[in-house]
Amino acid sequence: MKKILFFLSLATVTFFISYYFSYPKLLRDVKKADTLGIVKEIKNINIQGVENPINASIEEYLDSYIMAFRINEKGSNHIAISFLDKNFNEIGLFKKIDVKSEHAEDARIFKYGDDYFLIYNDKLPIEHNARAMNLAKINDKTLHLDYKTVLDQHIKIVEKNWTPFIAKNEIHFAYSLMPHKILRLNNLQKNDLTHLVFEEGCFTRFFWKWGEPRGGTPAKLIDGKYLSFFHSSFGKNKKSKRYVMGAYVFETDPPYKVTKVTKFPLIFGDVKKTRVYFPTSFILKKENGRDMIYLSYGENDKVSKIAVIDKEKLFENMQDVY
Repeated sequence: MKKILFFLSLATVTFFISYYFSYPKLLRDVKKADTLGIVKEIKNINIQGVENPINASIEEYLDSYIMAFRINEKGSNHIAISFLDKNFNEIGLFKKIDVKSEHAEDARIFKYGDDYFLIYNDKLPIEHNARAMNLAKINDKTLHLDYKTVLDQHIKIVEKNWTPFIAKNEIHFAYSLMPHKILRLNNLQKNDLTHLVFEEGCFTRFFWKWGEPRGGTPAKLIDGKYLSFFHSSFGKNKKSKRYVMGAYVFETDPPYKVTKVTKFPLIFGDVKKTRVYFPTSFILKKENGRDMIYLSYGENDKVSKIAVIDKEKLFENMQDVY
């Protein structure tokens, strides 16, 4: 009996040592968002006829939701639209959006006035692998594009992950988060963007040790400030790389100064199995007198889910940026 207990104890110790050293070093001391009460529930998104709806993005539509997501078919990428009821169950069948490309990725859907837009990245029609951001207006009745605008600013070869937000009744983009570089779109149907330049010393730079913060969800007004969820990645190689997400808050007036950021990445569930968290959009709902954030996100570049987040708990776990 003693031998059995010895080997059981040895096996238990071996398991925990193995688990500890196989766990990403930068996440070992990070408290999980579900155990802290930040994430209350996870909902799966299921689309009939689509095995893996990738990086789905949701927006309110009448008394339900409209959703954009990516489909990968034999190496080709397509953007599709579906409608969901209040419980995030599919209404009708999805429809592919003809963006005249098989390389479009990671569309975020957002509302500007009464109209719905997609912001996504797509390959440019040149020999080497260059990508630019595209803005497309969706006709929500026909699910065709009224127009699309290629926003190629010739800054980087590959452009991804701009954060859209509406300010002064105009579409803006957070081109980068650290520093908070802001672009204003002057004409919806032209590649006409202004890089907003502000006085010296007005910027804030927040500390984030889990890789460079990059755009995620469109930013929305909550409690008189903009809130957005971002992603970052760290790891020495592709096999060990991890993608995590956080949230940040910035002011409503120029220079759109960042004021708060989560103290740690928002990880939850079985973290050893989930290597990629990719936030795409969120909506705010009132439940039992509490503000709940329904965050759509992609997991492992394979499935899309909804994380139900307690807004008060989220803000309790944010720190000030100076």
